[in-house]
Amino acid sequence: MDLIHSGLLFLLPLAAVPVILHLLSLHRVKTVEISTFRFLFDSFVQQRRKMRLLEALLAALRALFLLLLVFALARPVATHWAKLFGSGSAREVLLLVDCSASMNAQTGGVSSFDRAKAAVRTIVERLHPDDRLTLYRVTARTEEVFSRFSADTASIEDRIDSLKLSPSRANFLAAFAQAFGQGRTDRARPLVYLVTDCQAGSWRELSQQTVENLFPEKAQLIVVNVASKNEIMNVGIVGSPPPRERAGVGLPLRLLARVTNYSKSQPADVTLSMFIDDKEAALAPLAMKAGQTVEHEFVYVPSEAGVLRGRFEITHDRFPDDDRYLFVLSVVPQIKVLLVNGNPTSDPFENEALYLRTALSSTAPRDKPLTGAAAMAKQIQQSLQVVEITEPALDADSLRDASVVILANCGSLHAQQFTWLQDYVRDGGGLMIFPGARVNPDVYNAQFFCIPGPAKQKFMPVTLGAAQGDAQKGDDFRRLELIDYTHPALRVFDDPKARYFATAAFYRRFVLVPDASADAVWPLAGYSAKEPALVESRFGDGQVLLAAFPATGSWSSLPLKPEFVPLVLRMVNHVQRRAELDVPSVTPPDGAAEITVAAAWNPATATVTDPAGHGSDVVFQPVNTRLVGGFERTTLAGYYRVEVKGGKPSEPKTGTSAFAVNLAPEESRLAAAGEEDVRRWLPGVSLRVVDASAEAQQQFGSVGEGTEIWRYLLAFTFIVIAVEFMLSTLSGRPAQNKDDRSHWRRLWRLRPGAWTAEAKP
Repeated sequence: MDLIHSGLLFLLPLAAVPVILHLLSLHRVKTVEISTFRFLFDSFVQQRRKMRLLEALLAALRALFLLLLVFALARPVATHWAKLFGSGSAREVLLLVDCSASMNAQTGGVSSFDRAKAAVRTIVERLHPDDRLTLYRVTARTEEVFSRFSADTASIEDRIDSLKLSPSRANFLAAFAQAFGQGRTDRARPLVYLVTDCQAGSWRELSQQTVENLFPEKAQLIVVNVASKNEIMNVGIVGSPPPRERAGVGLPLRLLARVTNYSKSQPADVTLSMFIDDKEAALAPLAMKAGQTVEHEFVYVPSEAGVLRGRFEITHDRFPDDDRYLFVLSVVPQIKVLLVNGNPTSDPFENEALYLRTALSSTAPRDKPLTGAAAMAKQIQQSLQVVEITEPALDADSLRDASVVILANCGSLHAQQFTWLQDYVRDGGGLMIFPGARVNPDVYNAQFFCIPGPAKQKFMPVTLGAAQGDAQKGDDFRRLELIDYTHPALRVFDDPKARYFATAAFYRRFVLVPDASADAVWPLAGYSAKEPALVESRFGDGQVLLAAFPATGSWSSLPLKPEFVPLVLRMVNHVQRRAELDVPSVTPPDGAAEITVAAAWNPATATVTDPAGHGSDVVFQPVNTRLVGGFERTTLAGYYRVEVKGGKPSEPKTGTSAFAVNLAPEESRLAAAGEEDVRRWLPGVSLRVVDASAEAQQQFGSVGEGTEIWRYLLAFTFIVIAVEFMLSTLSGRPAQNKDDRSHWRRLWRLRPGAWTAEAKP
């Protein structure tokens, strides 16, 4: 208990005055008993004993009155938080403040983080000037804010006020390991405060492994729980990052938003919106049951190139941090497809490029609705710019601005053209090869798939074998038995009811033999496990798709099937040239954003600007065929701007992009761990858990504050006065009849002082 006016305690000796007066009144002269009055005096003695007891009681009440009056004037304060503050001086005090995203959940208009900072300031005020204080900001990566003596309270409070929340979760195991790690021999008996909302996700690492010898033997841990005891109604949105496929003008993008009602008992009606560059692009109302997760897909078709900032957003609640999900779309102009026709014949049945050009630019009747893969194929066609050339026209200039090159039955290419194609793919271009009757497998294997030189480097780790089968025999064919629907180009066909490719017949085909030691070959489809029909490999920055069949109806029925058009378009979209500047759309909080640029940008420099406007430089290192830089300061939620410069002085290159950082998904759950759980996870630790929740502070006042009880003392003082008055007056009131009054009058005359005065010696 504390006193506001403790200086008034010097008045406490006044309480002894009634006691002293009572003791002085006990002194009497010597009395001589007279036998004549013995029997009468016996009655008087009994009454006198009662009178003495009454006088002692009155003296005690008067002393109590003075005590209560002095204490009431001193204004005593009863505090609920006494066990929060330790005793002693010159201690090592560690303050670990939870700065995870869940600390922004609000109760009564006040967030847990605001209550935490208020509690920390109170703890600092109660420390001894000789105590050494170390403050830690606890997130996924613990940060030591300062370490100094607590006498510097003004500077310490400024640093406490400057603490900021992180979009990530807290990792208490990493925090304790940093506080008591190697080189901390000076912290043998520390007093540790952990101010947190006790979210279960923050204790995950501690609950999954033993923590023996983590704490010093005589360490004291005080966990200050500033969360709310009541369930917080929360609906959070967790979107999925946009697909890694390049976004192009006119190319539809499927964006998935995932919304979860974390309440265990209450349903929720929310409105889900999608914004692109702060303009609402779509809207969807959602009616959610308790504990339900709803996934909603938006289809967005970019109309212009550039870096677009998008977000999913729902109506706000008591935890606003997870009410939106940010993402970035890097939209490129139309995809230029260079179609090289190796057999420009007038026979449409033998002209392989005719089938491919039709698939890339065909139009459907307007009166026929498009659904499923056909609708997506139509949208992809709108994003393409198809240019058809013959084999002799293929040179370095035609490849310079092409995003995808398709070789259609090209059997007359020479060594220089093969070199140009290899350099084109190495620099990030996409290549699709459909061999036909004019292709000599030995030429491809010797001059194209193998790069001349002592390194014996492979452009494609596949051997193209001789063609097998007879196209003239309609009963001798093979079908696709194995299809990898996990591949981005084939994922859209994963529909057992539609049975895509099930009826396609292959009458004649080349044999594809991947190298035994090649891990970079990805079989997309095959006639059997050992006979691939379509494979993918990577060379440098680019990708190559090699088919075992030509794109004509003379060797197979696939080009005559409806699924051929979306298949070609999806393959083109998949292998298109990799962006020279590649930045992820979304990066996890406290994670690393990988920024890559083409090798032609060397030497490259980059600057990343966070949502607060602070810029940081990024250093690039060569990795394989690209330059890679990592940015790890993703400690704020929002959009990060990336500016890259590089290239030779004669050919400078510049580019801008962006990425987004969102809330850690587990922070939306708001499931607090109980005291029993904490004690189970920290066995053998001297632990105290202080309930500083919103409800506790509403009942007992803010942390460090107390309840003044002087009003209660004054009330009790008046009660004491009333009792003393009643005892001192009503106990001596006259008798109700004349005989009784005469009796007391005789006793008064016979009082000891009246008849013993004459007996003095």
